[in-house]
Amino acid sequence: MKAFVRDPARDKASSRRRYCRRGRGLHLYFRHVGPEMQRRFCELVDVSRLPRVFLHGNPHVDNYAKTERGAAMVDFDRARYGPYAYDIVRFLVSAGISAREQSRCLMPPTARSSLRRGYAQGVLCPQLRYEEMHALRRRRAKRWQQSTVQYVEANRLWARKMRENAMPLEQLPLEQLLASYARSREEPSLLEHYRVSEAAQIPGSMGKMHTVLLLESLDSSIDEHARALLLDFKEVYDEPDTRWFHNPFAHNGERMVRAGELHAPGWEMRPGWATVGNTELWVRQISPQQVKVKRALEEAEQMDLCFAVGSQLGAAHAASATCAAGEPIDREALAEHFLANYEEYFYVAAQLEAELRRAYEMYTDRALRMRA
Repeated sequence: MKAFVRDPARDKASSRRRYCRRGRGLHLYFRHVGPEMQRRFCELVDVSRLPRVFLHGNPHVDNYAKTERGAAMVDFDRARYGPYAYDIVRFLVSAGISAREQSRCLMPPTARSSLRRGYAQGVLCPQLRYEEMHALRRRRAKRWQQSTVQYVEANRLWARKMRENAMPLEQLPLEQLLASYARSREEPSLLEHYRVSEAAQIPGSMGKMHTVLLLESLDSSIDEHARALLLDFKEVYDEPDTRWFHNPFAHNGERMVRAGELHAPGWEMRPGWATVGNTELWVRQISPQQVKVKRALEEAEQMDLCFAVGSQLGAAHAASATCAAGEPIDREALAEHFLANYEEYFYVAAQLEAELRRAYEMYTDRALRMRA
């Protein structure tokens, strides 16, 4: 439990209020103790014997999203190479605390089994694309989600945030941002066909800054879907390598792009990276249609999500796996290792959830007394 203890006196009053919100506060607390959970995981599991993979790094319910390109577990801020079971355990904790009805041991047997079956399918059936959560896959785009032009005109979500945080164009290093991004994509013609019309700097939910640019085509006759681009330049995490987790890429933005290509190929729109001064950025085109999972999950939704995420993680892990000694490991060997040890991973996740919950209860109790 000590690994997850936070002192509310060290947080802003606004942060304390967010942590104390019924229904959402626990999962937010979970998101903010990611590095601590990674260290605690290494204490509970003999990671020296585990196969290594290119991890998603932070698979949780809030990172599952659906766009016109399908539904997937995305957002690769924490992607690194490390022991494959960490992704499984991290997601199990998230899915468990996101359920409407809390189970005595993390989640009901049906959801627990769904993740096991989904992961095994992802590992052993490379000819199959990973599954999508049915509840999200069926969601149809609204009229304002048909194109970036309509999205911006309707002033939705990121467009609204951009205008609420608008900045004069001359205050931003636009030429450096776009030139660096275009180089990462080997797309020098970008600067010849678009101009920046609006810009903003927007703080993200986890404190990282987003520079959002609206690019408009210089050719008014172009197809509506290419007439405007809403680009998000996001500050990256630069976590130090440890004995068990490491980043082999020179640029953290490239790390995130390569993780996306492995875990959710073709899902991200116009992914790239950029550098301005000493700041590394990951870049994407913001999709006009992005739907997230609504909590709290009913048991059927939990089963649906667990199978989908399991199949996605299994496919990515199998494509990047090596044994503990660094030699490639085949799909059958990874599946055998997973099936032989899944019960252990589940109970590690249950223990982490229990420790997290106790630390969270201590935090909220102290935070509420501070408010009184």
